[in-house]
Amino acid sequence: MAAPSERPRFERVDWSAVDATRRTVTPERTILAVGLLIVAALWLYDRYVAHVYLVAEWAVTPVDWAVMAGLVVLTAYGVVPAVRNREATLRVASAIRDRPVLVAALCFLGGLFVVGTVLPLVLGRPELNFGYVYQPPLGFAADAGWSPNCAGEIRQGTGIQRYCEGSLQAPLGTNGRGQLVESLLVSGARVAIYVVVFTLAFVVPLATAVGVTAGFRGGRLDDVLRTYVDVQLCIPAIFLYFVGYMYVGASLALLLATFGLLSWGPVARLVRSEVLQRREDGYVVVARSLGASDWYVARRHVLPNVTNTLVPAVVHLVAILIVAEAGVAFLGFSDVELYSWGSTIAEGLSPDRGTAHQVWWVSTAPAVALAATVVSLKLVGDGLRDVLDPRGEH
Repeated sequence: MAAPSERPRFERVDWSAVDATRRTVTPERTILAVGLLIVAALWLYDRYVAHVYLVAEWAVTPVDWAVMAGLVVLTAYGVVPAVRNREATLRVASAIRDRPVLVAALCFLGGLFVVGTVLPLVLGRPELNFGYVYQPPLGFAADAGWSPNCAGEIRQGTGIQRYCEGSLQAPLGTNGRGQLVESLLVSGARVAIYVVVFTLAFVVPLATAVGVTAGFRGGRLDDVLRTYVDVQLCIPAIFLYFVGYMYVGASLALLLATFGLLSWGPVARLVRSEVLQRREDGYVVVARSLGASDWYVARRHVLPNVTNTLVPAVVHLVAILIVAEAGVAFLGFSDVELYSWGSTIAEGLSPDRGTAHQVWWVSTAPAVALAATVVSLKLVGDGLRDVLDPRGEH
């Protein structure tokens, strides 16, 4: 096995890995098939026999099933290849360590993934507590007249004015229904993770497949796919979502379907444009002249060399969809029981009170979380573009 610092040589090609691509049964396909069968069996049991409580009293919804299937896809074609190709994984990890900003952004997104997937199962749904509405965060004080009770100490102000001090009972404060802001942040993180998983598992492979197929095969197939993408881009996703909203009501599944499946056109266009350039490169021509199939050449030689275009575009698409979900929730057209960051921001800015600045913590915390997520995605996209580009090694 060649050391990470050594330049690749033809004599050091791992032919066992090349031969493995010709097998029908691979670890990736096995994990994918087994995982999807387990999810399908649980869904059938839940649908026709009895409700499945996977963790505590987690009421699994159709979106949960879709996200679980997405996690199986990402595990099969993300985690398993990374484990199998340890040398390449270590080389990428070493390159990432040299970029502190990228490391910090990845750590934030990793923490967000844990918070959004594990904590909702542990903490449950944000509980209503009208006895402690608009409790200020720890270290701050607010008008004590808003709530029947104060979780912290009461401080006397001028005249009859009294202030409620923040306490450890509600470290980030509460909203107008007495729900802890930290619980609302966790619920919002869960929605954001759902958007990320759905996009990476279903939307990105679709966009990549269309872009590679159109660019690699060309001809009439390219014309058909390119025309379809152009037509699709003319349909506003928000319009289609509102049409669906009239018939089925607010639903995260509806939002993911409309925005996700109508937003991959720009990614497919970028991939197609890059593939059109790469398919005429010398190494691709040589591989094809040696008898390599189109599928092998596309997967082995073309896709790795379009990562510098694909990765930033994918991360940008994920950020757009997270903001779109928050925007729809902010407007009040989302499922009120999901507690998206957007709906929490809107609640904190509710104009009926006319004093939004006095309960600033309700909207500030989710706004900061949303902004930090989008910025982290941008930094990760730019950083991974440089790290994963195979042309940057030579």
